[in-house]
Amino acid sequence: MKYFRYYPWGLQLLLFLLMIFTMIGFASVMLMAFLPKVAGISLEQIEGITEQTPAYMVKVATIVQGVLSTFIFLVPALLFAYLSHPRPAEYLGLRAPGKGMQVALAILVMLGAAPMLQGLEALVGMIDFGPKIKAAQDANNSMMAAFFKMPDFGAFLRMFTIMAIIPAVGEELFFRGVLLRFVKQRTLTMTAPILFTAIVFAYSHTNIYGYLSIFLAGVLLAVIYNVTGSLWCSIAAHMSFNGAQIVLAYIGNSNKAVKAFTESTTTPVLYIVGGAVLFAASLYLLLRTKTPLAANWSDNFRPDELIENA
Repeated sequence: MKYFRYYPWGLQLLLFLLMIFTMIGFASVMLMAFLPKVAGISLEQIEGITEQTPAYMVKVATIVQGVLSTFIFLVPALLFAYLSHPRPAEYLGLRAPGKGMQVALAILVMLGAAPMLQGLEALVGMIDFGPKIKAAQDANNSMMAAFFKMPDFGAFLRMFTIMAIIPAVGEELFFRGVLLRFVKQRTLTMTAPILFTAIVFAYSHTNIYGYLSIFLAGVLLAVIYNVTGSLWCSIAAHMSFNGAQIVLAYIGNSNKAVKAFTESTTTPVLYIVGGAVLFAASLYLLLRTKTPLAANWSDNFRPDELIENA
């Protein structure tokens, strides 16, 4: 088997893009063909769901969301790594953290950043971008409100799996595991790869008012990967960031105080200050214990392999 790593950089990138579009097409055709037969609902019917949408349609919509996320991000990243390198886990950065406490610190960094990012999103939401942008954002907010209703524990587990676990694994493998590696192969420092992948990461989400916050979250996740040398740390951080929102929303369904907090259009100052303190302390400790990626981490071949192939 001739792995993709033997091909020129441009050809590898083209193959990755073709793989993405192929998986998107396959998932779309599969859903259009089988969704009406299995669930009795078409893709068009679950578009634009709101809090008033029947629970069954919301359940189907969440499952569709999970399928699309899997085929857009997770499957292409795993398949490309398998076809690119004899050690796909190593290629993707799925190595153990250099120090055990780095996973916990990565989680605390993202949990501390969450209030600040939420506050920033609220500030951006105060800007008038025009009726079309507002309508698109309102539609996204209505869809998320429908997802977050979670009437029972089973719905919570389904949401946590689809909105926290699958995106954390799939998006980290895609953006930080594969795409970051591609960009780094054409730059000398990590600045451009981190910024570029964060931009694409933000653009891949439908939360228009949250683009800046998602971009900054993408930067943080890439920094976490860079300073720990382990994609497991950024996966854990990503999962905790998404998961915390889902947990709060689920608790809020039975607790009026938590519900009022999660639905508020403003972020309390003390919440932001507390998050900032947690973020700064956790990031400081993470940097103190850093075990960064090796200088040649993005190379397709290790030095000993280059000698053997010479």
